[in-house]
Amino acid sequence: MSTAFHHVHIKSKDPHATVAWWVDMFGAVPKPEFSFGTMHFTPVELDGVTINITGHAPEEAVGMAEPQGIPYWGLEHIGLQVEDMDAVLARFEEQGRKIYVRRPGPGNFEIAFVDAPDGVVLELLYLHQD
Repeated sequence: MSTAFHHVHIKSKDPHATVAWWVDMFGAVPKPEFSFGTMHFTPVELDGVTINITGHAPEEAVGMAEPQGIPYWGLEHIGLQVEDMDAVLARFEEQGRKIYVRRPGPGNFEIAFVDAPDGVVLELLYLHQD
């Protein structure tokens, strides 16, 4: 049996705004919306990976918790390789989003952990070509 990566799922208070952010920030491509049971999906695709963005299902309305800070157990972050770290971080700053840390990473990578919508943390990776 083979295994293949299928999707990441983000629950959002405003799914359409979250889709617009992913499209604007990283060039994600909107995919057709669909419903499954009581959930409505507004997916995007980024580099061949589907990001399913939904609001809460009616039965989930009670008990939805606010996102936690980092670090925490569970899905801690999503890693994205970028071509221009300075330009991407400048856009995060313009949006008033938190940049947790920027530092050297393994190998020739520079990394930054940043706050994306809906409590999602991104690790941005820039490969130095020295």
